[in-house]
Amino acid sequence: MIAAGWLVAPGGGGAAGTAVGEATGDLVGSLIGAGIPQTDAHIYAEGVRRGGTLVTARVDDARAKGAQAILRHHQSVDLHARGRPYREGGWSGLANGTFYTAKEARQRSRYH
Repeated sequence: MIAAGWLVAPGGGGAAGTAVGEATGDLVGSLIGAGIPQTDAHIYAEGVRRGGTLVTARVDDARAKGAQAILRHHQSVDLHARGRPYREGGWSGLANGTFYTAKEARQRSRYH
């Protein structure tokens, strides 16, 4: 399940009527629509597909530093560091929108 809130709400960057959690391809489109570069969007979606959690926050500029501090405090993941083992393991991008089973996600997880 993907809970995306503003990310997939009409006018929030995602397409109206998108069924959240239908496929990670929908997440990629929503992230790109919200201004996330395509290569980054695919890494985020792959992390979700592997069982990770994606937290997004839409804050005004005055609160951006505070929001970043909260995420750092709660051990946010460095996107490029997370994508490196995906690529080293043969992943070259989001091939399809299918999610791993729980067992497959545990086998492929790099969330240590």
